[in-house]
Amino acid sequence: MARICVAVRASGGADDSGAQWIEMDDADAVRCAIAKGCPALGQEDAHTWSVLAYDGLPDFGPRPDLDELLAWLDAVDEYGPPFEALWASGSFDRVLRATEAFADSYQGTYADAASWAYHTFTLLGRRVDAQVDIEAYVRTSVTSGQVRFIPAVDGGIHVFWND
Repeated sequence: MARICVAVRASGGADDSGAQWIEMDDADAVRCAIAKGCPALGQEDAHTWSVLAYDGLPDFGPRPDLDELLAWLDAVDEYGPPFEALWASGSFDRVLRATEAFADSYQGTYADAASWAYHTFTLLGRRVDAQVDIEAYVRTSVTSGQVRFIPAVDGGIHVFWND
């Protein structure tokens, strides 16, 4: 389970108080847990909160949008490590944009670029024989910007079309 360590600071105060780990179940539950550590959360400038640490989540900064954090968790649940790799590439600033791009461009995870090329040729109905230079096809696809390879954590590559 993903969680965040939240600290509450009284307005004008220098010390963090009430630092606690909060499970990332849903945004309302997280807001409620923060509010319990900060009863005046609804009053502007009465108290502020910030995230000190993340566990099971990328760093979204000290004042994250809780809905974004939960959207990231939902995307990881749905798409798994390939989505995490796409997000880690730093190409996106919003989770919704990343999930849309993922759904539109993810081609699969392959052992290597040649495996992806063979699979692509098969899908296109093209025969792969001695006349086909798979490595040249891979190089051309990458240099022309048609495709992007992101290394997979456990080996292999995640393949994405660049549209």
